[in-house]
Amino acid sequence: MRVTEIIQLEQEEKRKRLIWSVTVRFVVIFIVLILVLLGYVLGLRFELPGILTAVTIVFLYNIVSHYFYAQKHHPVFWPYLGIVLDMAVITLVVHYTGGIASVFLPLYLLQIVGTNVHFSKSAGPLNFLVGGGAFVGLLVAEYHGAIPVVQVWPGVTSMYNYPELVIMVAFTMVLLMGVSTYRSGYVVSSLQKVERKLAGVNDELVEMNKSFITANKRLRELDQLKTEFISVASHQLRTPLSAIKWVLKMIMDGDVGPISKDQKDLLKKGYQSNERMISLINDLLNVSRIEEERFQYRFVDASLIDIIDRLLDETKMMMDKKSIFFERKVEHHIPLMRLDPQKMHLAVQNLLDNAIKYTPNGGKIQLKVYRDKDDVVCTIQDSGVGIPDDQKDRVFSKFFRGDNVIRMQTQGTGLGLFISRSIIEKHKGTISFESQEGKGTSFTFRVPINADRQ
Repeated sequence: MRVTEIIQLEQEEKRKRLIWSVTVRFVVIFIVLILVLLGYVLGLRFELPGILTAVTIVFLYNIVSHYFYAQKHHPVFWPYLGIVLDMAVITLVVHYTGGIASVFLPLYLLQIVGTNVHFSKSAGPLNFLVGGGAFVGLLVAEYHGAIPVVQVWPGVTSMYNYPELVIMVAFTMVLLMGVSTYRSGYVVSSLQKVERKLAGVNDELVEMNKSFITANKRLRELDQLKTEFISVASHQLRTPLSAIKWVLKMIMDGDVGPISKDQKDLLKKGYQSNERMISLINDLLNVSRIEEERFQYRFVDASLIDIIDRLLDETKMMMDKKSIFFERKVEHHIPLMRLDPQKMHLAVQNLLDNAIKYTPNGGKIQLKVYRDKDDVVCTIQDSGVGIPDDQKDRVFSKFFRGDNVIRMQTQGTGLGLFISRSIIEKHKGTISFESQEGKGTSFTFRVPINADRQ
């Protein structure tokens, strides 16, 4: 919202306050009439005809004001006419209910505070001058006998017999009017300044938000270009790498002639490096497909246990090479589930490969599978290097590798956990982990048995 819009809103709020002032005036009229009638019944000698005349005048003005303010257009002088009229009527009510001894003297203060809230800055001082002048003029006129004093309290000596008291009452009331004008005006002015400052800050925030939206759009475009580049580059690299793989394999198998042991060892190292490159390319392609939502799934009724057992057969040699103690704890009667076996194999493989890779020689890995109500839960826990506390929030990010892992100079792309989480979530599942650096990590994923995967 811009400053101009804030100003328009202020104008609309001012109109609403004017309408509200009309309502307040009706309420005050009603209260004054009730109090006057109650006092009259109790024996106070109020001048009812004069009071009713004054109230009728302001009542008719209020009806016209309600019509003007409801139409959103009114003469500029109209609210100021109301200020003068209100103070005149209050002065008449005070006169007809005892003058200096009237119980309605607080109406002056109520009118001043209400005016400062509802009208412009100039209305407050105007109200003070009109109200203060009218009240002092009334006291002077009654004291000198220019107008008769209404004795509303039977048997009570008139306060006008004590000039000092009249002066003190006049001084006190005028002082209270002035203080009320200043304080209420100061509060309203301060609030208006705060509102305008907030409007300026809001305008700056709007511009900053536009800049952020533009920058974010540009970043998304760059990210899309990066994804497309990775996809194209990966496709172009995979074909020659696959050709190199099979050429090396044929040479090592002796299909093109005998080779020495040293030659075979050298080719084997090249073959393993090529395999790592192919694995990296496959991970990059999978990430690209996930981001472009081209990672196709084919869900069938399959056994998660069969997938896990095939993985254990594939990784047994790696665990034996590192003398890792492996514990398999699988509940019986785990039902078939709607799975994409190939994708789920990849998800679990990434978790198990990480556990093996980052567990030291002689360590321990435990795999548990059990049913929890309508879910199947799988936990892979290792006694490996763990994850630093200050990096746990990045575990499932692309290309994340912990600082302690990098120092170990182990191979890895940092894409496996990102891919695993995407696959598990596509199966309507969730994945979480617990880890303590130097003691190990436990990854747990749960997948609903009967959820619709489509």
